[in-house]
Amino acid sequence: MLILFLSIASYAQTGKISGKITDKTTGQTLVGLSVLIEGTSIGTTSDAEGNYVLNTVKPGTYRISFSFISFKKQVIPNVIVTAGQTTTINVIMEDDLSTLNDVVITGTRKTGTEVSLLAELKKSQSIANGVSSQTIQRSGDTDAAQVVKRVPGITIVDNRFINIRGLSERYNNVQLNNVTAPSLETDVRSFSFDLIPSNQIDRVLVYKSPSADIPADFAGGVVKVFLKSIPDDDRLTIDYGTSYRENATFKNFKRTNTGSLYFTGFNTGDNDLPVNFPSNLNAVNASKLNAAGHALRNNWVPDENTANLDQKLNIYGSKRFNINNKLLGNITAITYSNSKTNNAVFRGNYEVYDPVSKIAEENYRYNDDQYTYNVRLGIVHNWAFKLDNNNTFEFKNLYNQLSTSQYVSRVGAEKQQAYANFASNVLYRGIYSGQLSGIHKFNNETTKFDWVAGYSKSFRDQPDYSRYRTLDNGDGTFNIFVPTGGAQPEFLGRFYSKMNEDIKTGAFNVEQALAPKSEGFKPSVKVGGYYEDKQRTFSSRNIGYVRANSLTFDQSLLKGTIEELFDWKNINTTTGIRLDEKSNPYDNYDASNRLLAGFANFVLPYKEKFTIVAGARVENNVQKLNSFDAGGPVNVNNDITRVLPSANVQYNITEKSLLRLAYGKTLNRPEFREIAPFSFYDFDQNFNISGNRDLKTAKIDNYDLKYEFYPSTSELISISGFYKKFKDAIEMTAVPGSNAQSFNFSNAQNVRNIGVELEMRKSLAGLSSSKFLNDITLLVNASYINSKVEFDGASAFGQSNNRPMQGQSPYIINTAIFYNNIKSKFQVNLLYNVAGKRIAFVGTDLIRDIYEMPRNVIDLVVTKNFTNKLSLKANFNDLLNQNFTLMQDGNQDGTFDKSVDQVTVQFKSGRQVGLTLSYKLF
Repeated sequence: MLILFLSIASYAQTGKISGKITDKTTGQTLVGLSVLIEGTSIGTTSDAEGNYVLNTVKPGTYRISFSFISFKKQVIPNVIVTAGQTTTINVIMEDDLSTLNDVVITGTRKTGTEVSLLAELKKSQSIANGVSSQTIQRSGDTDAAQVVKRVPGITIVDNRFINIRGLSERYNNVQLNNVTAPSLETDVRSFSFDLIPSNQIDRVLVYKSPSADIPADFAGGVVKVFLKSIPDDDRLTIDYGTSYRENATFKNFKRTNTGSLYFTGFNTGDNDLPVNFPSNLNAVNASKLNAAGHALRNNWVPDENTANLDQKLNIYGSKRFNINNKLLGNITAITYSNSKTNNAVFRGNYEVYDPVSKIAEENYRYNDDQYTYNVRLGIVHNWAFKLDNNNTFEFKNLYNQLSTSQYVSRVGAEKQQAYANFASNVLYRGIYSGQLSGIHKFNNETTKFDWVAGYSKSFRDQPDYSRYRTLDNGDGTFNIFVPTGGAQPEFLGRFYSKMNEDIKTGAFNVEQALAPKSEGFKPSVKVGGYYEDKQRTFSSRNIGYVRANSLTFDQSLLKGTIEELFDWKNINTTTGIRLDEKSNPYDNYDASNRLLAGFANFVLPYKEKFTIVAGARVENNVQKLNSFDAGGPVNVNNDITRVLPSANVQYNITEKSLLRLAYGKTLNRPEFREIAPFSFYDFDQNFNISGNRDLKTAKIDNYDLKYEFYPSTSELISISGFYKKFKDAIEMTAVPGSNAQSFNFSNAQNVRNIGVELEMRKSLAGLSSSKFLNDITLLVNASYINSKVEFDGASAFGQSNNRPMQGQSPYIINTAIFYNNIKSKFQVNLLYNVAGKRIAFVGTDLIRDIYEMPRNVIDLVVTKNFTNKLSLKANFNDLLNQNFTLMQDGNQDGTFDKSVDQVTVQFKSGRQVGLTLSYKLF
């Protein structure tokens, strides 16, 4: 309401300038073109339909300039603005391709369009790809995880973690608004992309070749996610969406008992350990142990209801303030969504394949009913102040949380015994990320200075991950499994964990032109520094139940229900059950990482044809971790300094095409979890994961070659090749003798990764007289990747060796057809994605690697704008609904055949159909 009041009040005292901008050659409207009132900082950019609006302009006479890369600048003089009225100026722009390589845009540049994104990629000093918010809107993607998979060479694992050029999430670096993004996961080095709603993203850039001015801790790429900043106009928009899921909606749904306020997404404490709960159950007397057992909720039975339609609400507001010809802008967005899924999952595990009998005997075979309830809440609150064309300040704030509750009913057999196992889990994850930054230009823009100070905080709270097992008696009845003597929490117990991570960052960059008046040779130097302090605490409790007294235990309790077993009267010291602490000192750790980096980059261009960017980055990193293992305290202190040179060469073949060549050294540090001795049991996968304190930092040599062709300002065709050589690459490995049921981390002595990437963004406009074809744009990107992991000496014992890197697909294909009829305000977008088989879990020398099989995904998005205020979008996701399948090639014939090979996981996620109604209040 405040935004609405301010807008009405300001419009009564000021006027507006608006219009439409079109391309003289094609007749199409232009997106992202800069519009500026000369002599002021008041500016905007044209929207997806070529329209622009300059709000809150004081009455008077002005000169209006229109400019963008590859178009001749136009200036319209004597534009008269009257209070309370709108002045209309429509502009037709002419091509000027000679400006592709050297252009300066004043005013407020719109960075989220295809045109501006391609211009940014073309001017980049390293090999990069990206996705604009314009493409995001077309695709119908709901979060950043879905967005980034549109980038060449990228796949998404578990719908959250990014895989670049066949390299898993641990080899990739993620920054949010140019500062390190916090992690929400205890077991993997990653950023959970599914936390960021797509409507909060301005653009995503992925840098794939090293450069001194970007972080060196990567091998696949550095992903930079930029949130929206200075708004284009004043607006208040409300989006409401609902969707139907084939496997869940309107069907019976079992939900973990998380309390009545779970729909808010906040942890209300219903499942937390009580405040006065003993810190060590093994150190208390029987009376206190009994009291502790009574203090825990009897919440083992799930709530049952009918799954409703998924819901999504987004409120987006923006406001531009003209303060003495200085621009102040605000963007505020609130996003809420909830969804329920139900998957029927098959799970299997097998012994070593017998070539004589041609079978691999089953260790177990289970069928899961998996019910998942997700609640997401996100808030963006960004301010930008444009003092003048040389000074801009920004204050960006992002808060996102994702709450997930899951109930699993697992029925099947292990060897000769049939079981029914059950698990209830609730997980609260969230991040806050804030940055204060500035961009400053001096000496006629020959000196540029930018800086950023950031603070990020993430949390991961897992209260009461409860599990229990029942045994089939052979007559259709089941007995609850209650251990005798020592507890087995994975079969009857509760697990609690908390992780908190704080990151403080600071960075600056100074760029100085060394010969600004030179005609042919215009060198420049860029220097900068980066500081990062990361602190993490992780704590957990592993609590089980046992028979209170093996001699006097009431055997009839085993034949009852789980709710009856945990009745108040049955938690005692004689005939019932009691708590048993199974926590270990190594289940907790404190860790810190301090990174101090500096760099220098020299840019050596020659007559706009040839450019060399060469430099070096020095990084000093101190990683510390304090925990315990069976031998006592564990204190890790890794203090490593590395000098990392890089060089990028660019040759502009023509005004529309260029060739890039790059080389650089990077590194890959162990993540906290990978060096912590903590061991975690994964109920879903039925295995254990522990760390390795002796992990080394990996070294990587990176080689890249790329050809780029820009047919127009909104089109791109490129092909690139890369080669990466690793020393001491960090890989997950199976513990010998564990039958591939326990894993840790090791350094592979020699690893190489090689591949080719193709990208095309091409409009069909002008290729024929067909109006239909003229409204179509094609997007295609494809990758071919090959890698090999080699362990040497003792480290090769019992391992799966000479295999691809974990998570690496041999091929990745993304295609999209965008149809946009501006006149009828109708859009249809068809998208396709597939990734080749990749190792999901490594095996041993006898137990074969488990591969995730290819899955073809087709999405359809239809959008209709009824007015400038009202639009409706229909989403049809995963139309093919193919199986998600994990398999082993037991007979090693190179062919994965379900009739003879081993399926370890299989399920269908189900089709999804959704509608989103968007209304712009102003």
